[in-house]
Amino acid sequence: MAHTIYTTFYVFFIVLQIILLLYMLSSWFAGGERIKSLLSLLIEPVLTPVRFILKYSIFNNPAADLSPLIGFVIILFLQDFFGKLL
Repeated sequence: MAHTIYTTFYVFFIVLQIILLLYMLSSWFAGGERIKSLLSLLIEPVLTPVRFILKYSIFNNPAADLSPLIGFVIILFLQDFFGKLL
């Protein structure tokens, strides 16, 4: 039972990682507004807390939004954590 739960979380974080990567790559290209809005809808619940924490940190940079990068690192950490529990 626990193995199934850990596997589910591991796969969830892989999918979240792919969605975040597509979100970051879509910001480089013009067009595809429907895809960008869908990716934004899926990934904003992850990025909002990261942006809140960054607002009060030394990484508060109005020129660049670092929250996708930091979110990506957090997702990688969680994926590795659940991967080691398998």
